[in-house]
Amino acid sequence: MFLSAGFCICQPFSGGINLPFPMPPVRALCACLLASCLSLNWAFAQNAGGEAAAPLGKNPVFVRDVKFMQTKIGGQENPWNRMQVELQASFNPEAKAPADGAKKLLNKQWVDKVKVTVTQIYKPTGAKDMADFSYYRASATILTLELLKPRSVMFYLPGDIVKRDRLRKEPDAYYVQVEVNGTEAQIFDDKGQMVPDQAVALHKSIHKKEFFSNAKDMADRSASANAGMLRPPYMLLSYDPLQVVPPAPEFIREEASR
Repeated sequence: MFLSAGFCICQPFSGGINLPFPMPPVRALCACLLASCLSLNWAFAQNAGGEAAAPLGKNPVFVRDVKFMQTKIGGQENPWNRMQVELQASFNPEAKAPADGAKKLLNKQWVDKVKVTVTQIYKPTGAKDMADFSYYRASATILTLELLKPRSVMFYLPGDIVKRDRLRKEPDAYYVQVEVNGTEAQIFDDKGQMVPDQAVALHKSIHKKEFFSNAKDMADRSASANAGMLRPPYMLLSYDPLQVVPPAPEFIREEASR
């Protein structure tokens, strides 16, 4: 790349930018610098195997999407509520230069022991106080997640409970907590602002730290009353028959729910 008499001649690169037309010197310089930066960005986005590098983010694993639906399971009479939590691993927090004597990470493209805890909050008809709400909680620990490969974890609420408690398909509020090797993903920063990659993990009604803290405090005190009701997929006696269920990752089997 070089500048001459107000022209910018930029050599073509794999990003597809080429500027062979006359430009004012200042604009020519800016355009050429931009082309150079884009070329470098493209190069850094490739690793040795030709795969895209993991995007930078606050948390190593984040929630991409949350969906709710109802489905009948095992021929039972009443439809179950299903919560689908789609996760993606962005980077491995242990993928850094090991300290002297430390064991080198064998595989930087996978994140191990990803624990997902979901809390659902339903407001019964006529309830005015949060103490009268219904709280359901369950956890599942994923054995390992490959970087940049979204995977979904399902949580099910039995149909008899749905009918008994008159629960709608979607709760009035929910939140998803993610832990990697025992370290919980940060939801709010030191200034009380929600971390951007947590926007989907929290229902819109509790995006403010004050509202989230109140909901979590009440759920922590009340969810034990419904322990064992909300279930990860490996605790179902029969499988969800719907074809739209994506293949689940491998789990570390745990009977106790958080």
